[in-house]
Amino acid sequence: MNKKTIKNLAIAAVKAGVHVREGEEVFVLSSVYATEITREIVKLAYECGAKRVHVKYRDGELEKLDYEHQTVDALTHKPDFLYEERNYFAGVGGSIINIICEDPNAFKSIDAAKITASRRADMKGFAPYYDKAMSNKIKWTIIAYPHPEWAKLMFPDLDEHDAYKKLGKYIAKTTRIDNDDPVAAWQDHAAALRRRSDKLNAANIKSFWYKNKLGTDVVVGMPEGYIFAGGAEECNGETFNANMPTEEIFSAPDCNNVDGVIKAAMPLCYNGKIIEGIELKLEHGRIVDYKASKNADVLKGIIETDEGAHRLGEIALVPYDSPISKLHTLFYETLFDENASCHFAFGRAYPTCVKGGDAMTAEQRKAAGINDSDVHVDFMVGTKDLSITAETRDGKKLVIFEDGNFTEDFE
Repeated sequence: MNKKTIKNLAIAAVKAGVHVREGEEVFVLSSVYATEITREIVKLAYECGAKRVHVKYRDGELEKLDYEHQTVDALTHKPDFLYEERNYFAGVGGSIINIICEDPNAFKSIDAAKITASRRADMKGFAPYYDKAMSNKIKWTIIAYPHPEWAKLMFPDLDEHDAYKKLGKYIAKTTRIDNDDPVAAWQDHAAALRRRSDKLNAANIKSFWYKNKLGTDVVVGMPEGYIFAGGAEECNGETFNANMPTEEIFSAPDCNNVDGVIKAAMPLCYNGKIIEGIELKLEHGRIVDYKASKNADVLKGIIETDEGAHRLGEIALVPYDSPISKLHTLFYETLFDENASCHFAFGRAYPTCVKGGDAMTAEQRKAAGINDSDVHVDFMVGTKDLSITAETRDGKKLVIFEDGNFTEDFE
């Protein structure tokens, strides 16, 4: 990325992503491969009046050494100080900026059981942060920066320099920073996503029926008072964009009312492992059978995390002709791949996706069909021939998707 593109990415993250305000505390999660964009973000956050900006760097090679040499018990029982930084910033209402810059295959040689144990511990350790993030009680955003190994995986026919450069261009294009005013571009995009959400929220839908030639044939029930959202969200009266890029509008399904078969349309990269050929069977909302053609043990680790991981926590609609899909490139990174395809998520639902959900107790959310879990993992199901037909609560049939895209009535 050139200097102008890096500056625009920082502007998008700080001003459109978390909208840093005077006196705020900012926590930046980054990678040792992303120091240049990290420094630009810190500088801009201070210029916007941040009280304090703290950076936490990740190093995939060091994390790999931890997995290779620590026992499952050590990876499960970690000291509290490893979680205290992020939880502190969530507790004071700070803004969180997460910069993804990883090798998707970083942990391909690591025992999946170790990764699962470590991630389960982290979900519990970071519970105060995740509770606030998923209830829109803090502002947060995720952006990406090119990594050499990530670029080589995406573009194996190019040399390292050209692959890295092309990944940078793809990130710039999909995050709308390849123009003179990225903040205005994000405002316009958020307004378009909001129009789609408003149409679905007004339709009073009881269920969606997904069907395609790949083999997905599933009916997904919706809770009363569901809310579709997308693009900019609100936290204490201020807007933020959680995912950059984003092309989805999303909600929470009724976790007790999903029946049928779902087949993933794309591989899922999860914690440095690539899972392929995911197939699920659901009855009354619960996954009763599942398989994968590659890294099935990793899929098992996700689904067997807890009872909530056996159910769906998110339903997201993305047109097949989205800007990311039109690149005809697998990113091996969910932040991008989920925005090229309709998707679901195993596990926890966003409480804000049902009216009053953020004020409900855990028991009230359960009664409303809003799923809870220690995990939230997106997987992609959209295809060129996907059809989605909705049934409203007064018995009407509405065609939402035809040939992988929104119909004119819901565009």
